[in-house]
Amino acid sequence: MKKLLSLIGVSLLALVLAVPAFAAAKPISVYVNGSSLTFPAGAPYLDNNSVLVPFRVVFEKLGMQVLWDAKTGTVTGTGANLTISLKIGSNRASVNGMVKKLTVAPVSSKGTTYVPLRFVAEATGGTAVWDAVNRSVKITTAASTAASDEKAITALIKQAVQYYNEEKAVSYYSLVDDGDSYTDEVSSLNDFFQNYDMKTTIETFKILSIQGDEATVYTVENEIRTGGYYIPDEKVEYLYNLVRVNGVWKISEINTQDKTVLLTREQGMKSANIPQGYATTIKDNLGKYFQAMTSENIDGTMAQMSSYGEEYDASSKADLQDIFDNYDLQYTLNTSNIFYYASDEAAVYAEVTVKDAGTGEIYEQPMLFLFYQSETGTWTIDDFYYLD
Repeated sequence: MKKLLSLIGVSLLALVLAVPAFAAAKPISVYVNGSSLTFPAGAPYLDNNSVLVPFRVVFEKLGMQVLWDAKTGTVTGTGANLTISLKIGSNRASVNGMVKKLTVAPVSSKGTTYVPLRFVAEATGGTAVWDAVNRSVKITTAASTAASDEKAITALIKQAVQYYNEEKAVSYYSLVDDGDSYTDEVSSLNDFFQNYDMKTTIETFKILSIQGDEATVYTVENEIRTGGYYIPDEKVEYLYNLVRVNGVWKISEINTQDKTVLLTREQGMKSANIPQGYATTIKDNLGKYFQAMTSENIDGTMAQMSSYGEEYDASSKADLQDIFDNYDLQYTLNTSNIFYYASDEAAVYAEVTVKDAGTGEIYEQPMLFLFYQSETGTWTIDDFYYLD
């Protein structure tokens, strides 16, 4: 019987000794921006679904200076534009003078003050995520979140420019919110890529704001022609509106703020090698255009412009009528020079004097005109740009 009891005792002892090996609670780990924290004064523990930790380590890791008032049992953390105060045994805390309710009050144990971790993390602008399986808390500070967003936003805009330079229309619109619905836009962009070769570089990049799931970015981009049909080099200011969709930043809208054609007078006055007959016709047609504009002759003006169908022509006529109704301008073409010619297109640099007959104001306006030659051989103005 003694032997049996002895065996039972040994078995029970073995069982008792074995329980901690597989049943003891795993220590709670705390990470701030991926860095593991060590708590020499005491281990974090779980109480009422809240993780409590020794205050000094976490406050200092979150960039706050710590003040301990032993008489009142109050711990205060101060940082940039932030003051947090918690008191032992009180379920009320103060954040910049505003009272906040706590789910669990700070506790004093064996000379160490424990504070609720989530409250402190969120009060400093960060987030705290509890991993029940691994018994860990992962804190991401506001600065880290902002840095992560800035990195993702910067990468998004750079990727968009890269896809544009590589003429990957589908990939480009994959970066746009609801990009799957941009079938017509993808087709139009592919048409553009077939006709024009451009390379864009970002000269200036500024993240103006990040508010929740929305952000605004300002860029200055140089768009340089490398081949295809002629289009002038330009410096363009853009405003990107971004949205975060399922945790991923997307482009929601791009607005052009300003454009500057990168053409100097010296470049514009260099003559291209063009058949004399074409050169004479182009310059004559440009002169007729300004004569028609001065006489407010809509049909005469339209005769010198490229036609793209009835709807386009009707819109152009309406715009001209609006100009003639509101302004009384007189144009004098002083200088014109064809500085680019290739097959059925030409680019003309022009210097024009514009006089407002109503006010008497006179100003000089350099301009760039693009002429295209139709299948019938007619040269017409396809587009124009004002130069600084």
